[in-house]
Order: sequence, then structure tokens, then C-alpha cells
Amino acid sequence: MTEAQYANWLADLSAPRIVLCELDYAGGTEYVSTHPFISKPTDSAPNRIYDDLLVDAIDIETRIDGLISFGEITLVDDGEISHWVDRAWQGHGIRLYLGGPGWSRDDFRLHAVGINGGITSARRGEITFEMTDQSAVFDEPIDTGSLPDDAGPVPLALGSVYNAPAYRTSDGTQYEYKASFLPCLSLTPKEGGSSAVTVTNHPTEGRFVLDAPVALELTVDIDEQHNTPTKIAQWVADYYGKEVADINLPDVLVGLYYNSEVTGRQVLDALCAGLGAYWYLSALDQLIVRQHAIPAVADVTLFDDDIEYDQISLSETQSPWASLVLNWGRNYSPISQVAGVIEDDNATEAARLKREWSESKAEQSLPDYPLAEDVTRDSCIAHLLDAETERNRLLAIRSVRRDVYAIDAFMPVVEVGQSIAVDHPRLAGRLGRIISVSRSPTRGITSIEVWV
Repeated sequence: MTEAQYANWLADLSAPRIVLCELDYAGGTEYVSTHPFISKPTDSAPNRIYDDLLVDAIDIETRIDGLISFGEITLVDDGEISHWVDRAWQGHGIRLYLGGPGWSRDDFRLHAVGINGGITSARRGEITFEMTDQSAVFDEPIDTGSLPDDAGPVPLALGSVYNAPAYRTSDGTQYEYKASFLPCLSLTPKEGGSSAVTVTNHPTEGRFVLDAPVALELTVDIDEQHNTPTKIAQWVADYYGKEVADINLPDVLVGLYYNSEVTGRQVLDALCAGLGAYWYLSALDQLIVRQHAIPAVADVTLFDDDIEYDQISLSETQSPWASLVLNWGRNYSPISQVAGVIEDDNATEAARLKREWSESKAEQSLPDYPLAEDVTRDSCIAHLLDAETERNRLLAIRSVRRDVYAIDAFMPVVEVGQSIAVDHPRLAGRLGRIISVSRSPTRGITSIEVWV
């Protein structure tokens, strides 16, 4: 079956559907389904029996805030699988495949991948498992190793990092310092903000050695190769072994720095926060990172007749922004005593060395919205011009009130991030963007949230 044929089948809401579920456990894999199914002798897994123990409703919700949730996996237990309760299920994989009766098993498509959270209930007639999303792996700390003498983790520097602290890793007359866990393109140590220090650099090892001790505070500018939003997102995906489905972010110079324990989720959140972006892990366990943008053309059109009766409602309003302060060029180690050569010859640099953030601020006149918000956002942007561009883009998006509508509709599979036109009196054909999708593969109703 071709992808086009499969897509046409998905669009036919009257077509019968079967969900095949593969449940891994410590001793192997069990195969269940919503209806009786046996793979064909010519399939890659020939004559595999899927027992029809799976209850129909398996809701999957995907959101642009990085959270994905699955409904429970409930199996009918007529006494034949009661012994499954004693098995080790938690932490093992669950795979859901979607197709039709009479199909070849090889024509089914992977519908969702999750982690078994273990048995949540077992009573007469049924066993229920919790299914959790794979994004939980991003909550595991990034292992950068440890500094000597229990001084904490080795710092994680990504991209262009301004004025980070440096950590001494030697004793006695040796003045060796560690700046970065990852290999760097360059390191610029500074005493009181001045780079006039005698140093031997080892950027590929993330370290440097001074010839003599310094009197003022020692910091370092770091230039690491993952210096754009796309490169950082890809690095996080690679570190956690996740496939990337789509990264659509601006090509600007950015930097992130952490000198304490940090997770992949925190890195992705910080990356997206000041770029008006979002990330999530799809039901197929693929990373998607995109910027919010006002849609110009609809990917999907939803007509009035497609909406379940009385199931469209305004669920949230978002006030416009009267002003935006976009913080950029973070100083990761502000200093109080600046070297005289900097203080005397470069007042702008001296001032930056003393403050944590540089600011890009703009206002817009919104007489129709007297309670429009004054907003401040931190960003990982490294250059002023890029910060100004993003600030103006965000202000334009929030120059009017934005609304979120909750809709239950008879519609085929749609994805978070798609643009949508809703032909209904409440929205009058306005273009919006889908920010959450919740549906069961065996039901025709899809619950979506649309940002307009």
C-alpha cells in the first residue's frame, strides 16, 4: 500500500479500523488488537496472531507545549491473561499500529510509540496499563562529568556564550581552568573583563591554562559550534537518541550555558522561550521544533458540517502586548570590579560586564486594548539586530487579541502546528493554527484546539 493510498483510507471516516498493540516486557512481547487479526504468510512477521483483547478507546493527545499524553491501554481478561499481572512491564516499550481488516500486516502504519508505565489496575474482566510518552527521556540530566573536589558538573556551553565563569581544576602552581564540557572553537579568558591575560588555550578540550594567577575576577567568552537554534535542537535530539522530524527556526547566533545539572527539556524550553517557538515529541517519537507564526495559507479546512453539534467553544483569550522587553546577550557572570583599561576606554563594554542582560524594548499603540500587557521575555539570542528582529516579529503577532477555540469534529488525522481555516459563524473562516490534537484511532471524532 502506498502512502497516498493509506492517506485516502485515513480520510474515509467510515472505513473500519484495527489497532494492533505490541507490549514488551522483561520476558518478550505480547501481541493484542481491537479485533481478531493474523498476519499473512507473506508478511515480514508471518502468521503472527494478535489476540482481540484490546479495548477500542486509546486517546492520544499531542500539544505544542511539549507534552503528549496517552489514554490507558485496557485489555479484556477472561482469565486467560491474569498471570500477566506478575510480569515486569514498567519501562518497556509499547507500539501501536493502525490499519484495516483483511490487510497485510506490512501495510499497517506505526501510529504511536510509548513507554509502559506499568499496570494501574487489575480486576475481574480487565487489566489496565499506563502508557506514557517518550519525552520523559528529556527529563534525564545531561551527563557532563564532574569538576574536581565535588565542585559540581562540568559546565555545558552551547553556541556563543558571553562572560561565563571559569573553574580551576589544578592545584599549587598550576593554573588550569575548565570552561566547557563540549569541544569549543575558541576560548577567550578575561580578567576583570579584559582579555589581556597570558594564556595557553586548549579549546577542543574546553580548557585553558594561565601563566600566572589573576587579581580580578576570571571569566571566559566561549565560542562553541552549536551556535544556531537548529544546531542546538539537533544536538539535544542526538544526545538522547531521538529522530528529528522537523526543525524550523531562524538562523541567528545564540548561546546557552549551564553550570549546574540540566536536562534536555530545560535546554529546549530555554531555546524556544525567547524565539516564540515550541517543541514536542510526536506520537511516533520524533522531535519537532518550530517558530510560532501567523498562518497565511490553510493546510486544512474545517467546515461547519464537520463539527459535532454544539462542540465549538472559546476556551481562552490572550491579551495583546502593549510593549515587549526582549532580553538578549546574557552575561553569565556579572562582575563588580572591571579592569581599568575597559572602564576607561570602553564604557559600553564595562556596563555590559556589570549587568546580567542586555535589553531590546519596543512599544505599540493599542487604543482598543487599554489593558494590553507589558511583557518581558528572556532569549538565547546573542546579537542586538537579531534581538530587534525577533522582538518586532513577536509584537506583530501579539498586536491583537488572540483566542483559543476547542472543537470536536469529524475529521481525518491532523497534526499539531498545521494551519487551519474554520468555516463556522464563530470564526468566519479565520485562519488559525492547531495547538493540540486529541483523538482515538478507532473513533471518528477528533478534539482540537485552534489558536487564532
